[in-house]
Amino acid sequence: MRIALIGFGGMGKTLHRIAISRGHTVKTIIDPKDPSATHKDVSTDALKEVDIAIDFSSPDAVLTNAKTANESGTNLVIGTTGWYDHLPELKGIMNENKIGLLWSSNFSIGVNLYFAIIEKAAKLINNFDEYDVWGHEIHHYNKADSPSGTAKTLGKILLDNIERKTSVVEDRLNRKREPNEIHFSSVRGGLVNFGHTVGFDSEADTITISHNARNRDGYALGAIKAAEWLNGKKGLYEMKDFLNFNK
Repeated sequence: MRIALIGFGGMGKTLHRIAISRGHTVKTIIDPKDPSATHKDVSTDALKEVDIAIDFSSPDAVLTNAKTANESGTNLVIGTTGWYDHLPELKGIMNENKIGLLWSSNFSIGVNLYFAIIEKAAKLINNFDEYDVWGHEIHHYNKADSPSGTAKTLGKILLDNIERKTSVVEDRLNRKREPNEIHFSSVRGGLVNFGHTVGFDSEADTITISHNARNRDGYALGAIKAAEWLNGKKGLYEMKDFLNFNK
């Protein structure tokens, strides 16, 4: 595949290395600051002669980048987080199905396995109201949003499967937490920190389920493999469509 990378920070550079190792050509690098970039802005010209673009840039650029990819007929993988309030607008862009677009809060195959494990655990805990629920995440100090898209996905999984919980509190709590709430805290620090923990706690014991990434490689490999799967397809997809754990 001929790939365009939108954003060339730590993740972009990891994507570049893994794409090359899998036999792909990185034809275009789009970044406003990096001196090795071929283009500073996303445009139809920058996406010309590219099979697929992978966007790990900034949340405020996602919709514009998706419109440009749609105009140029270039399939798009979106790994940027922090833009999900605009998902209805993205679906509107994709109504004509000119391109294939796949988005996810997290492209790590391990994290998506973790999502499936947490979903199963939450369904079990739903039957035992002596257990309370909490969540915690840590990311590197360069992470642009808090909580992460991964944390938001975990919170939604818990709410969807534990009937006695109806809301997630993501901010600092200066009050007693209500019984129907889940507190999901966030920490930012370190160079390459990616970790999430969900806890189920009773008077008798505590169950904790954690995922910790050693580096960015798992995230980048998942994005490249998702791009390989998306190549030639049209329509709007999520990571679960690629992984198809229920198959």
